[in-house]
Amino acid sequence: MKKNLRIVSVAAAALLAVAPVAASAVSTVSAADATTTTTATTTTNKPTVDLSGAGSVSESKDTVNVTPSFTLTSAIGANGAVTTPATLKGTTPATLKGTITASLNGTSVTADVASAAKSVELTNQSGAPVYSYDAKADKIVNHLGDWDKSANSVYVVAGQTYTMTLSDVGFNFGKANAGKTLTFNVPGNVKVEGGTYKDGKVTVDQYGNVTGLKFTLSVKAYNSANTSAVSFYDVKSGLVATQGSYMTLAENGDLNVTTLLKELNGKYEALQFQNGKFQSFAATTTADDVKAELEKAGIKVDPAGNFEAPDTFTVTLNAKSEDNGKTASLPVVVTVPNGKSTVVPSVAKTVMHNAYYYDKDAKRVGTDKLTRYNSVTVSPKTTTISGKAYYEVVENGKLSGKFINADNIDGTKRTLKHNAYVYASSKKRANKVVLKKGTEVTTYGGSYTFKNGKQYYKIGNNTDKTYVKASNF
Repeated sequence: MKKNLRIVSVAAAALLAVAPVAASAVSTVSAADATTTTTATTTTNKPTVDLSGAGSVSESKDTVNVTPSFTLTSAIGANGAVTTPATLKGTTPATLKGTITASLNGTSVTADVASAAKSVELTNQSGAPVYSYDAKADKIVNHLGDWDKSANSVYVVAGQTYTMTLSDVGFNFGKANAGKTLTFNVPGNVKVEGGTYKDGKVTVDQYGNVTGLKFTLSVKAYNSANTSAVSFYDVKSGLVATQGSYMTLAENGDLNVTTLLKELNGKYEALQFQNGKFQSFAATTTADDVKAELEKAGIKVDPAGNFEAPDTFTVTLNAKSEDNGKTASLPVVVTVPNGKSTVVPSVAKTVMHNAYYYDKDAKRVGTDKLTRYNSVTVSPKTTTISGKAYYEVVENGKLSGKFINADNIDGTKRTLKHNAYVYASSKKRANKVVLKKGTEVTTYGGSYTFKNGKQYYKIGNNTDKTYVKASNF
């Protein structure tokens, strides 16, 4: 179940949360009369961060990676300015959206925090609560009386940091992991306590559950009044860039991640319109991010950040506005004239039968297909997958990871069990040739069903309409 958390306005801020699992609760506080309405269904205690499908874990794979992620936006008063409680018409409420992503044993799940936690509380820098939702009492707890209203402290204000507390968070690891102790790996800005959590570990109960956990983390409020996007631009030309390019030379065949990132940041900067003027800021991409991207592309990076430079590769620059949380990405194609050639051997082949694309496990990729009699660039040698021969498609000089059944290109040799005519259609022969019993004939791809309901194979490495009945083989 995926729901959004929403802060609705009494003085432009009231936190809404929903109960876990099959629960559905919505509470709103009207800006006009500050009355509360609540609709709820029956709740259950089953944890909704469900990792029961991850299977049994061993001591070497007992780590649960947990990442809470939230976006908090500020309230906007009438005419774009924060207003006092006496003039609430036209205000836009603050919003809070969040998820908890957890992975174990190669299985990853994402649960909306509204489903994963029984209560959520937001407090300001002084520790005073903004608003919270109590699932057990099924009501919003109104903290308006705790504020100095003249200071507008009731509002979620852009740029300020708030503390988020998620209570009674639960995980289901399945009975296969009942009674086990698992390591909890969370980001450094997240504090975990409660339940069976101790020293970075949790103990799973007899049913495979871990309950009663409390997560505490800081969330910065973004400026909801600023709707401007983030763009990258070329520092030298001043033009907005949607795809970057950079040329450099390798020293002794190598490049360094940190040096390369510094050079790319010198060429491209992020730009956003803020407070009536354009504001530039550096990319958030780190050397570790570049290293991870290179290694994902099969380029090994040593501990010092050096790597053998291929003649071309891509580094992605990312940027995030601290004002409104907008993001942008810029893929930069890096060309290294003296780098190692990455162009793989390839040949052009003619597809003789309509062909779908498959992955390395022989599973179909999408719905696109190559139509017969068109050319395709592939690796010279076939690859055997599940007992069948496939050609890997080459795109832009690189292996694409997409495969075509070789039968659609090279065909399959079959021996005739009967004398056979060659047909152009179900009613018309293509020629006067009679193929004799015992003759070896190459057919291409699967059989076609003609209008007479019988199946035929395409023969002949050409575009002629030449078919033989499948029953003759």
